[in-house]
Amino acid sequence: MKITKYIAFILLLSIVSNAHGQSKKDPWVKKNWDNMIARFNIYFNADQKMQTALADLALKQKDEFLDFISIFPYGTLEDAKALRPAMEEVMKKASKVIQNKPRSKWADDAYFLIGQTQFFSGDYFSSIETFQFVNTSSTDEYIKALSQLWLMKSYIQQEKYDDAEAIYSVLKDTKSTNKDFKTELNLSAGDLLVKQNKKSEAIKLLTAGLARLKNKTLRYRTNFVLGQLYLETKNYKKASESFVKVLKTNAPYEYVFQANLGLARSTAEAGGQGTQKTKKYLKRMLDDDKNIDYYDQIYYELAKLEFSGDNNDQGLAYMLLSSSTSKNNNTQRTKTYLYLADYFFNERNYEKAQAYYDSTVAIIPEKYPAVEKIKAKHTVLSKLIENIETIRTQDSLITLSKLDRTELDKRVDKMLAYEQEQERKAKEDALVKAELAKSISRNTGGMPVQDLNQSGNIWYFYNMSAVGRGSSDFIRTWGNRQHSDFWRFINKGSMGNELKDKEEQKKDDDEEQPNLLAEDEEQNEILKDVAADKKKFYANIPFTATSLLLANKQIAEAYMSNGKIYFDELREYNESKINLKTLLKRYPTTIHEPEALFYLSKNETELGDTAEAKRYATMIADRFPETLFNNVLNAVAIQEDNADADAIRKYEEMYESFKAENFNTALTIKKEIDINYPGSSIQGKVDYLYALTIGKTKGKEAYLKELEVVQDAYAGNEIGDIAAYTIRVLTTEVTATSNTIFSAEDGVFYYAITGTTDDPSKVEVQLTEYNDRFFPGRKMIVRSMIFDNKQLYYIKQFETQKLALDYHQEMERNKVFLTDADLSGAKFYAITETNFKTLVTSTKEAEYILFFNQKYK
Repeated sequence: MKITKYIAFILLLSIVSNAHGQSKKDPWVKKNWDNMIARFNIYFNADQKMQTALADLALKQKDEFLDFISIFPYGTLEDAKALRPAMEEVMKKASKVIQNKPRSKWADDAYFLIGQTQFFSGDYFSSIETFQFVNTSSTDEYIKALSQLWLMKSYIQQEKYDDAEAIYSVLKDTKSTNKDFKTELNLSAGDLLVKQNKKSEAIKLLTAGLARLKNKTLRYRTNFVLGQLYLETKNYKKASESFVKVLKTNAPYEYVFQANLGLARSTAEAGGQGTQKTKKYLKRMLDDDKNIDYYDQIYYELAKLEFSGDNNDQGLAYMLLSSSTSKNNNTQRTKTYLYLADYFFNERNYEKAQAYYDSTVAIIPEKYPAVEKIKAKHTVLSKLIENIETIRTQDSLITLSKLDRTELDKRVDKMLAYEQEQERKAKEDALVKAELAKSISRNTGGMPVQDLNQSGNIWYFYNMSAVGRGSSDFIRTWGNRQHSDFWRFINKGSMGNELKDKEEQKKDDDEEQPNLLAEDEEQNEILKDVAADKKKFYANIPFTATSLLLANKQIAEAYMSNGKIYFDELREYNESKINLKTLLKRYPTTIHEPEALFYLSKNETELGDTAEAKRYATMIADRFPETLFNNVLNAVAIQEDNADADAIRKYEEMYESFKAENFNTALTIKKEIDINYPGSSIQGKVDYLYALTIGKTKGKEAYLKELEVVQDAYAGNEIGDIAAYTIRVLTTEVTATSNTIFSAEDGVFYYAITGTTDDPSKVEVQLTEYNDRFFPGRKMIVRSMIFDNKQLYYIKQFETQKLALDYHQEMERNKVFLTDADLSGAKFYAITETNFKTLVTSTKEAEYILFFNQKYK
């Protein structure tokens, strides 16, 4: 009855509207008619289409549980691309409201809906423009606030968290009568704070957002994130409560399972009997058929519990079960392999660690946390194991060369018999598999033998196609190799390929080295009567002086390389000492002696034995005074006299003025020092700083003249050496930069900082905090990698050269914070993206710094 009355009323209004249709302004009736058509016809259809598409998107959401999941199931950019056709339909429908009913009050809503279609299509730049337009043009306060909220969401998707936070600071005080708006705002801001690692503030906002939240999907996702946050902040009771709430919702099983794991972790971390309860709980999960696909994750959690209880044997057993039950989950397999790799690494079992790093790197997802650091550690261990195997192999071959020929023949006969037996077994296995394939084919009426040849969830070596492809790829890359452990290092036919001599005069000899063994006539004479099937076993045994020299050379290189790896990369100073001392004991006249003594001195310094460090430094000074290693260890330092305390204070004032670019003040202080403290113990430092100041104020020629004065006045000590080096750099700049591998083209700039540190993550955190403090609101990402035996931090990105050089000037003023972050020997500079790639591949940092100083300073 009410509907009939309503329809009659609308018809009456339509008649009245038609009677006054010629008026200059739309009558009240027509406005309401347009509003009704816009809302219940066009806009309604567009909104329904949008909600259907978003429901489908939520169902397809795939979360990685390595880190906090997002509150909102907005998917990835790939999901956004798949959603574009549906979003285009919604956009067309929303556009009709604007075209056909432009004066309708739903036009603003239509514009807002268009912004959402751009957002869910992954076109965040367009969505930002649209939401900004709605915010400035709409007269509806709720739509204005909603557009700002989605503007904030757009910035979050772009990872512009500072911009998003700025919008939230405005929105949080908005008074809206719409209760859902406050809920959405709290959840969005909470999601933002999680991404900014502001856990305590995030917990408050997400808890507030849950209070009136009706959406079931968002409820279980928010509770799950709260569980993760409480775990991280060690509030295990609250974590358990949050995960239990997830279990009580109708969440997809993936989230139920992960909530169960979270509940298990929080129970275990709570202490007391929690660990035993958790073990029982996890083992019960193994009995549930629904968890078959999750066994790898359950075993992983059980393993961690055993390791934390120092039950390493059981922990290893569970980790191996985690590995063997993992099928298509590369993320979990990576976690398992990486855990084992790190475990063996910490146990100093580097061979097993390297094997597990091999497995990790082979399958690690590109978006896995710290993927570059993992790959870098893998590279270091690969080189270490290669050196160890070189030493073992060459030592074994040398031992064989010393055997009586009769005894040697017996051993070779055993090796040949073993190889022939392995070949026979391989042929038998191949025949059995072939017969099995034929039998299955007959029993299946000639259907394809899926279990043997298809690439589903079967063991790799039952997949004949995969094995065939893998074999072909292997031979193409490595050639034919014997089936043996550490096959990578047993290519005896190319002995010496890896050897490099740091002495420039040895370079030509090294380039010819791979052929020396083959060209050894004496070796060939010894092998000429050996049977063809045995010759390969004898070929690499060093019977002659030449071949023995090559074998020992490889061993010496390997010991030196390991000494450096243990010192520079692994920080294992005792292991470094063992390798270097063994090198010097076995090869007292090795060309590596000065470098070995240099690293032995550095090892003793790190271990706190200054007397022993000084002994090695003295040995270098006595035996190798002209080497770079002696110059570094035994530079004649200028000693400061405590009696010159006033002069030192004045020098510090001069230095601070120079750093602050108050050059006139620095020059004035220099005059005071010359008048009041002539001939003090720090006069050399004062004069060198004066030369630097002249360089900043009077140009290159005056700078060079002043440096020459300092060089002559302080020849033979640290100040004189520094002045001489600076002169060499300045006088060779033109030649160096004209032949440089670096280009002067413009482009996007990075900022690079290198140095050595025991705590790489601490430096990264300090850099991030520095950027937040001095460059608020600017999006700068800090990344790090291992670079030429030290750490490289790079900040990206700067759209213009000016921005990068402004950053450099600021870094010059504040570089002391790098020392505070325990980064030693820091160097820093702006660099284009192209030159950065060249730098990383070439490691020619000194050349780039020269190029940078010439071009940009």
